[in-house]
Amino acid sequence: MTFPSFAPEQFRTRPATAQVDVDLRKWLRGIPVEERVEFIQKLWPLNYTYSLSLVRSSQLPSRYIEMLLRQWLQAGQHNAAKGLIDSLEPVLGTVRFWKVVDATVLSEGMQNFIDYHRGGRHGNAGTTGD
Repeated sequence: MTFPSFAPEQFRTRPATAQVDVDLRKWLRGIPVEERVEFIQKLWPLNYTYSLSLVRSSQLPSRYIEMLLRQWLQAGQHNAAKGLIDSLEPVLGTVRFWKVVDATVLSEGMQNFIDYHRGGRHGNAGTTGD
């Protein structure tokens, strides 16, 4: 898919001006949900913190946010664990967020980071043990 106004590669760093940020968020809300998700997915490896910010503002249905959370947990970017918790737990709600986390198979590294940020209460039986 092409993005006529913006491309994920433009946002390796957060926009230098607030207006660009506002324009991007408005543009995202104006395109179909699947294209919003695709844009955010492509941005994730370039700038995961900005991706999380866009998830919160792009009016995605919960099922898409859950799908992104599962993908990102499985991707194993351990340094993103706290960002996932801080950004997506408030959007999905505590119970729903942790239900998705607990149902997702995590690498040992991601499991450790999730446990640390959750205070060791994770208990995911689906870890790979890697």
